[in-house]
Amino acid sequence: MRNFSVHLLIFFLIAFLSGCATTRGVLYDKAARPEKPFDSKIEIYDSAGIHRPYKVIGTVIANTGPFHHVMDAIEHLQDEARKMGGDVLIDLAHGLPKGESMPTGGWFIFGSSGEIWSAKVIVWE
Repeated sequence: MRNFSVHLLIFFLIAFLSGCATTRGVLYDKAARPEKPFDSKIEIYDSAGIHRPYKVIGTVIANTGPFHHVMDAIEHLQDEARKMGGDVLIDLAHGLPKGESMPTGGWFIFGSSGEIWSAKVIVWE
C-alpha cells in the first residue's frame, strides 16, 4: 500500500508541474506606467503592419507545460503586458526572442522541454 501511495504522489506531482505556466517580463524602458485594467484588451499585431508611432518598452516570455494550448501562453503574455502598462503585443514568436538566451532562475521550471512563446510589448506614442 505504501508503494502505491508513493507512485500516486509522484504521478500527481508530475501532472501538476506539466500543467503550470510561467511568464517573465523584461522591461527596457524605466518610465513609470500604470498597470492596465484586467478587462483591457491587449491585441497582437505584426510590426510590419503598424502605421502609427510606437515605442517598444519590453519583452514578455511565457513558458507553458506540454499540456497547454498556445492560447494559454498568449493569455499569459497579455497579462504580463498589462502589468507592464503596454498597449499591444507585436512579433509573437514560438521560442525566445531573436538574440536572447534562455533566462536563468527558478521561474523557468521546464527548461527547454515546455512550449516557449515570446512577444515585444509596445505603447502608442
